[in-house]
Amino acid sequence: MKKNILYLSPSNRWLGAQISLHVMLKMLDKERFNPIIVCPSPDGPFAKILEEDGFHVEYLRLWNWRKYKYVIHRLISVWKLRRLILRAKSDLIHCNEFWTAPYAYWSTIGLNIPIISHVRLSMTPKKIHDYYLGHMTRIVCVCKDLVEKFSTWPDYRKRVVSIYNGVDLEEYNPQRVQEGEIRKKFDIPPDAIVIGLVGQISERKGQDRLIHIASRLIQQFSNVRFMIVGGSHEPEYEQKIHTMIDQRNLRGYFIFTGDLRDMPKVYKALDILVLPSLMEGFGRVVVEAEAMEIPVVVSSTGGLVEVVDPGKTGFIFSLENDQEMLDYLARLCESRELRLRMGKTGRVSVGENFSKEKMIAQITSLYNEVFEHVSRTQ
Repeated sequence: MKKNILYLSPSNRWLGAQISLHVMLKMLDKERFNPIIVCPSPDGPFAKILEEDGFHVEYLRLWNWRKYKYVIHRLISVWKLRRLILRAKSDLIHCNEFWTAPYAYWSTIGLNIPIISHVRLSMTPKKIHDYYLGHMTRIVCVCKDLVEKFSTWPDYRKRVVSIYNGVDLEEYNPQRVQEGEIRKKFDIPPDAIVIGLVGQISERKGQDRLIHIASRLIQQFSNVRFMIVGGSHEPEYEQKIHTMIDQRNLRGYFIFTGDLRDMPKVYKALDILVLPSLMEGFGRVVVEAEAMEIPVVVSSTGGLVEVVDPGKTGFIFSLENDQEMLDYLARLCESRELRLRMGKTGRVSVGENFSKEKMIAQITSLYNEVFEHVSRTQ
């Protein structure tokens, strides 16, 4: 019998968590599983993409669980979610991010419905407690590093699994993407070496760290350009980095694109991807860049150390060592042959470790395990 799976998404933004869920939903065996996705509202790119693809979408805002001003809103949302769960005859709840786990827990009390929660960001014992993750049937972490955040649980190796996000190698195929479109759009010289930082403009992503070393890299390579891809919900930080650029007279070297949707074309415009994050879960943009044969330079945080093979697909610099980041970027800038070699190796690595096929096989196996467990305990 086909199983009804209710997916809870706290956000409608088109970011890594939503992109990864979208890939998973497209790969899901629709003969065995019927996905129903809960989004905050019809507004926003994620909900619109789901509707365009013909998915069953329900709309319910799940308010920030830890903000006391939303207490009444939370109670109403729990009640509405429980009604939806019963109406949809849900066999499983899958929280796409741990923020929605409390809603899944309270709305299923007494219903004997299993709950899976994805964990995509670094965790603390307090977050694990406050978001009811101990009540989940299974936890899916996007990297092995996150699994160890649950090591105080005596049964954590049984209940917590790591499943890497999957990338569509056909969509992210450099041979199928037109050359030069993004460079032309932003008036980037054809001989420029373009270093991209892809992700929301936020302190966590570390755009300021790249600006800090930019002048020294430009002194070595005058044709280098820095492309900052992504929007911002941190206006003070955004203002800070623009001020840094102006104070250093670097405006002509930085390109701000805002949010872009056609990411394969963006990667096609890059020669190098850099991600100096202070905290990262999986780092989806790194794997996408590798699939597009772009060498990467990343900080040693979270799952980034698991998606880069140092010296083969890119470089990993110590978390707070900007000089290392500068040195690795310089090595790649000075050698086109090294960039090409690392890029080729990166795509092979993605095919072996981060394909969408491998991800969906592991997710399906987890679903089967959970359903078998439920049938044995009924």
